[in-house]
Amino acid sequence: MSVARWIRRSLLVTLLVSFLLVPASALAASPMPAEIAHAKSVFADAQGVSARDAGRLWGLPLYGRMLLVIPATRAVIANQPDPRHLLRSSDGVYVGTLPNDVVLSDAPTEWEGVRWTQLRLPALPQDAMTRSVTLAHEMFHRIQPELHIAANATANPQLDAEQGRLWLRLEWRALAAALIESGPAQVQTIRDALTFRDHRQALFPGSAATEAAMEIVEGTAQYTGIVVAEPDVAAARWHAAADLIHPDAEISFSRLSAFMSGPAYGRLLDERMPGWRKTLNEHSDLGAMLASTLHDAAQESAESRAAAYGASGLRVVLADRAAREKALQAQYRAALVDGPTLSLTALGRFNFNPSTAVALGANGMVYSTFHAIARWGTLDVSAGGVLVSPDFSRAALSAPTVTQGAHLEGKGWTIDLAPGWSVAPATKPGNYVLVQHPR
Repeated sequence: MSVARWIRRSLLVTLLVSFLLVPASALAASPMPAEIAHAKSVFADAQGVSARDAGRLWGLPLYGRMLLVIPATRAVIANQPDPRHLLRSSDGVYVGTLPNDVVLSDAPTEWEGVRWTQLRLPALPQDAMTRSVTLAHEMFHRIQPELHIAANATANPQLDAEQGRLWLRLEWRALAAALIESGPAQVQTIRDALTFRDHRQALFPGSAATEAAMEIVEGTAQYTGIVVAEPDVAAARWHAAADLIHPDAEISFSRLSAFMSGPAYGRLLDERMPGWRKTLNEHSDLGAMLASTLHDAAQESAESRAAAYGASGLRVVLADRAAREKALQAQYRAALVDGPTLSLTALGRFNFNPSTAVALGANGMVYSTFHAIARWGTLDVSAGGVLVSPDFSRAALSAPTVTQGAHLEGKGWTIDLAPGWSVAPATKPGNYVLVQHPR
């Protein structure tokens, strides 16, 4: 399975904003024996992946604290005890139920004062290679803070704009060629990739920093996944090149571009700048690091080099996508900006699938699926979308169809309110807000 298809099917991004929580209830439910057996096989696979690396890549073992969760029941199987011993020992693992205040996702999770790799079962890919890449990727996220490369990554909506996607796809094609070429031909293709990158970032001021940060967070994780899963250097190059040449053309690249570019930059740096990982920090720019290996500046413009990478065909494809995206943006703007809405603040802990995100300019991004646990209750969006501000401080839903009681419903979403909260009319007629009543 390609990285693009795995992203479309399974990837969730989880973010955390601090908020006050009612203490979780005692853990009660338990996983079934078959689920425990499955979890033990995942732990064994993860240990095997980590053992292949043996700390060589980053100086730390990838395998560590891990939580495997069954979403339907919140039953959890851990490979190590938690600090407060809320989980009980069973058949060589530790089992219980994950509290309701912990968001379920494939992501690093802070729970009981320690950092875990959390994965949902049975969502892991079945084919061995993609499974190994995924395990190494997610285990790497757990150790990123120790390596001081946990950058503050934000979305890059310019990569979903027509011109942004054009020059990104051209950069990827040149990177793919660089992975396969050698000598002067490789130098030329690297130069082309960086020329396309610089041209795109000049079109969108400020994007160089946000794109670099995402490559540090997700690009290095995917690089780790591919390098550890594909220990043969040539195989790893072809793996990275395939994802660059044949990306999923329909998904949003705003948070996912680094899954494709990170492994390519990492592999080229392995070849041209040995030891680069030791100098990496949260402010590094993989493109700038690779550019430092070239001895002179580019002599040709991005436009003059674009034809060699099939720019004319890409322009046709991307113009069609842009027209469909514009229609979808108009639909979302009517429903979530202009139309009657329910406004939310203090979003708490939340996750979402970034592959279907749609940018609405300064208003933020629309996510078609979204789950949040906040002081005001629990939100689930399954259709219709939620508009989230760029800083994740607020969100807007279509106006509720049910506004009485603790359970709210609207087009494609539900909210179960926490005690003391209710929905109330907003200043703008037809709009609503959530309010907390004094105790």
